[in-house]
Amino acid sequence: MAHDGALDPLGRAVGAPRDAVLESTAATDRLTMPPKGVRTVRQPFAERPGAPRALRIAYVAAAALAGAGLLWVSWGVLMPFVFAGVLAYLLAPVVAWFESHGLNRVAGVLLAYALTAIGVAALVLYLLPMAVQQSLNLAHVLPGFVTLAQTTWDRLLATFHEAPIPPAIRQALNQFAVNAERRLVGEIREAVGAVFGLVPGLIAVAVSPILAFYLLKDLPQITRQFWALVPLDWHPAAFKLGRDLDRTLAGFIRGQLLVALLVGSLSTILTMLLGLPYALLIGMVAGLTDIIPYVGPIAGALPAVLLGFVRSPWTGLYAILGFILIHQIEGMVLAPKVVGDAVGLHPLVVVLAILVGGELGGMGGMLLAVPAAGVARVLAQHLYRRLAQAGARPAGFRIRSD
Repeated sequence: MAHDGALDPLGRAVGAPRDAVLESTAATDRLTMPPKGVRTVRQPFAERPGAPRALRIAYVAAAALAGAGLLWVSWGVLMPFVFAGVLAYLLAPVVAWFESHGLNRVAGVLLAYALTAIGVAALVLYLLPMAVQQSLNLAHVLPGFVTLAQTTWDRLLATFHEAPIPPAIRQALNQFAVNAERRLVGEIREAVGAVFGLVPGLIAVAVSPILAFYLLKDLPQITRQFWALVPLDWHPAAFKLGRDLDRTLAGFIRGQLLVALLVGSLSTILTMLLGLPYALLIGMVAGLTDIIPYVGPIAGALPAVLLGFVRSPWTGLYAILGFILIHQIEGMVLAPKVVGDAVGLHPLVVVLAILVGGELGGMGGMLLAVPAAGVARVLAQHLYRRLAQAGARPAGFRIRSD
């Protein structure tokens, strides 16, 4: 049958014989389908270009909000598991090394726990006698120091009342003293509240080694179950995501250790300049406790301050001012820069993450804020790449070489 030369959307002649139509269709299929040796993997609906981009983003945003809401509601319950995960992450390489040298999994976990316990016990036993002795010395000189402070304060008050100060200035100074007293009382109350607020965190820390033991013991089974749940064609992307997350967390640990080393070195130098004994030991304590929010700086500075007050009130005051300066430098310069570079975050983002973490989760929130921000950055980067690649793929299937 003759045709008038019109073509359909596939370039076939309208009204062409059936054999010609079949031949043209086969040629078109050969052009659009993948060649032999290449498989097609059906994509989920949310990854197909047929699904609107806004809808894909909405799915991801809804899942992220649901996860954040679950964490917010159950944070108190999940805190022991978070600390257990951190402990298991730190000890997993040690356990793997023991296992590679012939020990079974349980023996390797128990040996790693035993070595950690011995190290902590040795440090405590080494520091405890010094702390007890210096506390006794402080208790011996403390009454005289309190008497001296009270006498000095009374002399200052008498001088102030006898001085020819205009009434307006005197009233302003009195109001300033009242406000300073109220602020001091408020700070003491907040400090006491922060100490009591440590109880849930201490409970979580006490329970976490038990949970970490089971995580370490069953880690191979957990890993196998995880990869069994991940679709086969997602394995390369999931492996790369895990590698980037591991690099981020390892960077955070390296950054924290470097900051602790710097704080310990500065504390040792300050103690030596003040002429106090045990300078190296005080620097070690300050560095080790620096990673603990709120309590860490106080615990690190307390030995030097006590030794300073045993020597003289002015030495104790210089020790307080010196440690305040060290921790201001650490909080505003060292930690944001060093840890931020190690995790891949801007220093301002590090400061913001710590403030938000402290507001939402207290001590535990501040401790986990920076690694959580680093993990969120990695997840966002991988999600963006995934969505961008999904928008560039052919509709309905993805081509992959065998």
